[in-house]
Amino acid sequence: MKRNILFLLLILFGLIPEGFSQEYVLDLSGTWQFAMDSKDVGEQECWFERSLEDVILLPGTTDLAGKGIPNELSPALEKPQMLHLTRRHSYVGPAWYSREIEIPASWKGRNVSLYLERVMWQSKVWIDGVALEGVQESLTTPHRFDLPSDIRPGKHRLTIRIDNRKQYDISVKDLAHAYTNDTQIMWNGVLGRLELRAENQISVEDVQLYPNVSQKKVRCVVTVSNFGKKEKKGTLSFNPKILTDGRALSSQLLTTSFRPGKNTITYDYDMGENTVLWNEFSPVCYQMDVILTQGKKTSAFSARFGMRNLSTSGSVLMNNGDRIYLRGTLECCIFPLTGTPPTDKEGWNKVFSVAKAYGLNHLRFHSWCPPQAAFEVADDMGFYLQVELPLWSLTVGKDTTTNRFLYEEADRILKEYGNHPSFCLMSVGNELQPDFDFLNSLRSYMKSKDNRHLYTTTTFTFEKGHGD
Repeated sequence: MKRNILFLLLILFGLIPEGFSQEYVLDLSGTWQFAMDSKDVGEQECWFERSLEDVILLPGTTDLAGKGIPNELSPALEKPQMLHLTRRHSYVGPAWYSREIEIPASWKGRNVSLYLERVMWQSKVWIDGVALEGVQESLTTPHRFDLPSDIRPGKHRLTIRIDNRKQYDISVKDLAHAYTNDTQIMWNGVLGRLELRAENQISVEDVQLYPNVSQKKVRCVVTVSNFGKKEKKGTLSFNPKILTDGRALSSQLLTTSFRPGKNTITYDYDMGENTVLWNEFSPVCYQMDVILTQGKKTSAFSARFGMRNLSTSGSVLMNNGDRIYLRGTLECCIFPLTGTPPTDKEGWNKVFSVAKAYGLNHLRFHSWCPPQAAFEVADDMGFYLQVELPLWSLTVGKDTTTNRFLYEEADRILKEYGNHPSFCLMSVGNELQPDFDFLNSLRSYMKSKDNRHLYTTTTFTFEKGHGD
């Protein structure tokens, strides 16, 4: 009982991280063993079974650590009116990262997962020389791996192979800003949060929130995972609060059963007559804390949202029935000091504060999607964001494996960032050709899957001598 009360207090005071809120997190930041695998022989030679000779700091990249081929060239104008970055150290290929971890005794019987906030492009993981199931390959969302269900407390060897070679045909001459050396660089490593997470056998895996402004309600779609073999009863508690002042709304309860596997529970929370709407002039954000109680155990997930409804009237954009005007510019993942986008609020506060100082209320993320911290800052500052799939191609629709990746990447972006009120617009990509049947189908798929945003098949930037 005392533990449950303490857990609730931690949530109310914001001491449990937003998103995946669980009892235990083990930060894996620090020194890792490291090896470059330029000949791509590591898997064949079982590098996951041995110590690696070099070391590197994670989170971080090979470029920042001075790993790779030193670049002795001076910056140069390769094309008229276009300046390219010159990397200090270049490495494109597989790289291996390994370290010893220790699973705490208190994690016994819990489900343990590995969380890598941002990776370029593909990752594989081994525990004690045994490969974990699956390969992760998102350019825009975290990579997650479930550790073996029978993993025991104590010391283990964790090994990660990251391959930043081009996996799919997403752009001509590697121009898409999610994967390029023209703005950010083709880095290898891990950015942002790098951690192990432990959860109960029955736990809240995800919460998607769909505001209904006219009815002053929010539909909560909760995914609960039951890793056990039996159906169990539990209670879900829905607890929204206003983030600006911490004022809590009433708690509402739902008791239900959870079958083995994934369970989807839908609940309409009545926000009440004093509902505050989100817009650029009053960017009021809520946080919904969904707490699952099953016996003496609790699991929680926190997600921020805003009460806003985007629509169109002809060619006019509307938010909550009011006309809005987008005053914006491109954000092309240009971070020359690091070659990588920031994953903390401090870095994105700088970006959005400069934009706001120029009177802007909109940023278009050209052929890429930013990390979580960007959305959180934009939520609080009242920015209308357009994100895009990592696509800038003249061969759209021709490669079936690329098509599959784009559909899956769209799913991942909508799930990972879809709750944020600042996430307003989504484009399939930049200046796309030629298969508009494929583009329209993908746009229709996204629109049917998530009605919280407005969608377009592609986006063009018209400038003098460009785009015409």
